[in-house]
Amino acid sequence: MNKLLLNCLLFIAPCFVYAQQNEATIALLRKLDSLQASSSDSRYFASLYFNITVKALDFFSKKEKPVQDFMQRLELRFAGYFFEAADAHNSKNEIPPVWKTYYTDSNLSRLQYFLLGANAHINGDIWQAMTTEFSLQELKEFKKEYYRFNKKLKEELFFVYDTAFNTVTKVRLLHSFTFGFDRSYAKLMLVRWRKRQMKLSELWFTDKEKFAVKLSALKKKMAAFDKLVLQNL
Repeated sequence: MNKLLLNCLLFIAPCFVYAQQNEATIALLRKLDSLQASSSDSRYFASLYFNITVKALDFFSKKEKPVQDFMQRLELRFAGYFFEAADAHNSKNEIPPVWKTYYTDSNLSRLQYFLLGANAHINGDIWQAMTTEFSLQELKEFKKEYYRFNKKLKEELFFVYDTAFNTVTKVRLLHSFTFGFDRSYAKLMLVRWRKRQMKLSELWFTDKEKFAVKLSALKKKMAAFDKLVLQNL
């Protein structure tokens, strides 16, 4: 187990009251740590996911217990979709549709895996996690906290961007071509993606017909984004 995980586990203990919650959170981190240390293609996104999860624990440890409980339930349910895809890939079983592009090629760059994984997990999995785990009333009650975490996600996004800028020539060219707007656009895109997931989740409860239309449009946008990443990065 790496030092970051060990420190995180020491930090978690006072943050959550119930032992069952502690065990579930520790199990989540252990699995992410195991995946990022593996030789599987899952390791790339697992490393990014691990860092984000640690930031989430830190961020929400300062919140009231109902908020902590809500975000932990979301995180555990949400992570399950990534683990399902990773396990399917390792066992050579059918991979969930939103994750198929991520696992189609084992020779992609780290940046491509990061972006494909983010597209699959944010655009493909959040609404499923929220509609499976919560009621509409719960989503409305904790919506503001869900959005407040955007600040921490932006920090991780900029870390990934800066790493890519220093290692990927095409990213530097894009930065020059857009006069630096690409960095701001990436932040805008992240916020827009997460906002769309909340709206989609609410529609799932209130208007199934409109939900189906929006989901169909989203799938096309996801496919277009994946194509852009594969062909240009």
